[in-house]
Amino acid sequence: MTAAFQPLHFSACFAPVRGLRHGTRTYQEMNFMGRIPEDVIDEVLRRADIVQTISTYVTLKKAGANHKGLCPFHNEKTPSFNVHQAKGIYKCFGCGAGGNVIGFLMAIEGWNFPETVRYLAERHGVELPEESEEERAESDKKREGKKLYFRIMDLARTYYEDNLWSEVGRAAQLYLSERGIDEATSRKFALGYAPQGWQGLLDHLEKENIPGSWVTKAGLALERREQNGFYDRFRHRIMFPVQDIWGNTLAFGGRVFAADDDGPKYINSSETSYYTKGHQLYGLYTAKQAIQQEGWALLVEGNFDVIALHAQGIEVAVAPMGTALTAEQTKLLGRYCREVYIAFDGDSAGEDATERSMAATYEAELDVRVVRFDETDDPDSFVRREGKQALEAKIKAAPPIIGWALDRVLAPAEGNEVEKKLGALEDAGKILKDVKNQVTWEHYAQEVSRRLDIEPQLLREYIQRPKMAAQRVRQAIEDSQRPLELPPAEFGILTVILDSPKFLAHFLENSFDGLLSSSELASFLRALPDQIQEDGKISHASVLQYVENQAFKRTVEQALMAPEELYTAERTQRFYDDCVRAIKKQWAERTLKELNRELAQTNFMTEREKYQQLSEQKLMVERFRQSPDTR
Repeated sequence: MTAAFQPLHFSACFAPVRGLRHGTRTYQEMNFMGRIPEDVIDEVLRRADIVQTISTYVTLKKAGANHKGLCPFHNEKTPSFNVHQAKGIYKCFGCGAGGNVIGFLMAIEGWNFPETVRYLAERHGVELPEESEEERAESDKKREGKKLYFRIMDLARTYYEDNLWSEVGRAAQLYLSERGIDEATSRKFALGYAPQGWQGLLDHLEKENIPGSWVTKAGLALERREQNGFYDRFRHRIMFPVQDIWGNTLAFGGRVFAADDDGPKYINSSETSYYTKGHQLYGLYTAKQAIQQEGWALLVEGNFDVIALHAQGIEVAVAPMGTALTAEQTKLLGRYCREVYIAFDGDSAGEDATERSMAATYEAELDVRVVRFDETDDPDSFVRREGKQALEAKIKAAPPIIGWALDRVLAPAEGNEVEKKLGALEDAGKILKDVKNQVTWEHYAQEVSRRLDIEPQLLREYIQRPKMAAQRVRQAIEDSQRPLELPPAEFGILTVILDSPKFLAHFLENSFDGLLSSSELASFLRALPDQIQEDGKISHASVLQYVENQAFKRTVEQALMAPEELYTAERTQRFYDDCVRAIKKQWAERTLKELNRELAQTNFMTEREKYQQLSEQKLMVERFRQSPDTR
């Protein structure tokens, strides 16, 4: 066993490395008083291709001497982020961010200056100067630990992959083929197979001088409780390597495939100092180029969903590692695109996971839409059954996540009792409270107000101060449950027109709709001609679908419950005429009341012209009221 691989070094190197935050400090200050010589930094900058490095995070297109793309540091739709390869610098003319390749990595990864220089130096073969003995020992410990971790993961990946394509992996190969995953796709994702047995991987790694304790710290083995020794974490499972955006293997997931296996469906290697589930997206290393080119990503639940979709030619699919979507994952995804389609399973668990993703997508300011599936469906089964084009049609029809989430809580409460509406309002408030864009908030607030029958301002007050506004909201919802009260003559017109639509044309042609006290009734009657069928009748079931105001909808329902034939044709005509006369008279009385109020507030001496106009209008209305048509 070599000294470089002492367990003490490996254990210590699993401790997290704390980075330094920086603001306006110079490179010399961040360089710990010049610990890394300037000529070494210059050499790193000469060798590091800034376009190649930034292309890992941003889709760049050649534009003259520059490369352009969408800035990863602020949300934009028109590219203003420029990279000049010859000069080795970048600049965003939208938010002002700029600098060299070192500054870019510090900003996007959160690394401190020495960490960033060392990272680039190692990648580009630049030798760093010796440090003090103590500092060198600490740096060596961290570097050796990281190298050893990646070495263990690479050896394990090769071991699993070799097993899959050997005789021992035949059953796993057959299972993948049955799931529509061909060999090319399997190799693309470096899929493998962990064979039966308790220490196949441990024995393989021991030949490489890697003891079981190190394999356990890497999350690939477990310690035996009752006796000394270790055993493989993964046995008789299909293996999924988890890679970072650079292609380093960080961890593994393992899935059962035997029908008689009663173990957990999925298990994952444990988190380490180099791997945190909530910071990675499965398949991103493979999908990132396609995501950059297409400008959008498809977020699915599981590893198999990702692989199955790639096998069908949908190469923008990634998954959140079996966890709720995190802010770190959305930030990572936001480096490559601004549009994300969430295509989780169609069951309630999938819908709940979609809703829990909202806060993280808000924070990253992504444009997120939801691809809907039936309750028993998921992306993998759907695309294998229906094909790529059918899934693309679903993606095209996907609604925005806010609208989807609101519909999920509002639909069961529409037209329902007060308590269900109050519960839906509380849930809608939670969805809207994190929406930062005011235009978007107003749009969806109007939707909630319409569907729950409360004013937008009252909704705003409830979201801001739920306890203070709760009673007024309850009263507003209770009021909306009651039918809209109409004067008897106006209710009579509604009833007779719904029963005998032939009167509608006469009513509208004579502009009687302008005499109504109810604007809801007037709007309803003006829209009603479109609902008259070829036989001259109105479909009572259909007409209710076009009434948005719930209180007025209940009034229409009451009118529809009148006898199918009110009277004989003669008596129906007389009833219609009586209602019209009453509506005229009531309009005249309301108008006279308003004119008398305005006259009382008008000064005859200083506003003589206005006073005269009001007096003439009053005389005309009084004559109208006294006419035979209103008696």
